[in-house]
Amino acid sequence: MRKILLTTIVVLALVLPAMAQDAEVGKEYDITIQTEGSNEYVGAFGQANIGSVVFLVPNAKTDEKYHVKVTAIARNQYTGDTQASCEFQQTGGNRNGMCIAAP
Repeated sequence: MRKILLTTIVVLALVLPAMAQDAEVGKEYDITIQTEGSNEYVGAFGQANIGSVVFLVPNAKTDEKYHVKVTAIARNQYTGDTQASCEFQQTGGNRNGMCIAAP
């Protein structure tokens, strides 16, 4: 019984991330900033993901919520991430603008 339970847990752990839907161009999503970062080229940003697609919102802080509309998706040549270009509107706030696009 333990072996079956353990096997089921391992299979689900491997399958569930693969089932996560990636963001698509033209669609709108609600995101929550998961981490913050900064670099010399784009400045401070908050990062969120939908599936394997990364969203970089300028000057966003962890746990802030945004409504985004995806305008393009491209591979970032420096990080290798699949990165979304988008228009954003802060949920419950007054910030809006464009996400940081992949170079």
